[in-house]
Amino acid sequence: MNRNIVSLAALILVFSIALCGITSLDASCKKLSEKLDEIKISAENKDSENAVSLTENVLEIWEKEDKKISLLVDHREIDEIEQTIKSLPVLARQGNMEKLEEKSSIAAERVRHIREKEKISVKNIF
Repeated sequence: MNRNIVSLAALILVFSIALCGITSLDASCKKLSEKLDEIKISAENKDSENAVSLTENVLEIWEKEDKKISLLVDHREIDEIEQTIKSLPVLARQGNMEKLEEKSSIAAERVRHIREKEKISVKNIF
């Protein structure tokens, strides 16, 4: 009887940890994709001051969330996103709004892809 209780407790603990990790990843990806969309809109409107501020903010968010994301996601995907996000402030400071719009859109789609890929759904389980 004690073995069953310990096994059940361990199973509940494992599922709880997994659920917390996936929930945290989802929140991080949502926050990043929203900020990347704001950068795209700022670039479309040719608002370079706001774009610089937003790109620096996204870089700060990325640096905080990267550790969490890297635990749960394939590093090849993370490396591509990281390179793109790190290039955004440079593009904003140079005033290259077309390239900034393109790169922020690409980064947002990659982050959304991670979010969809890691969601708990029947499609992702089976």
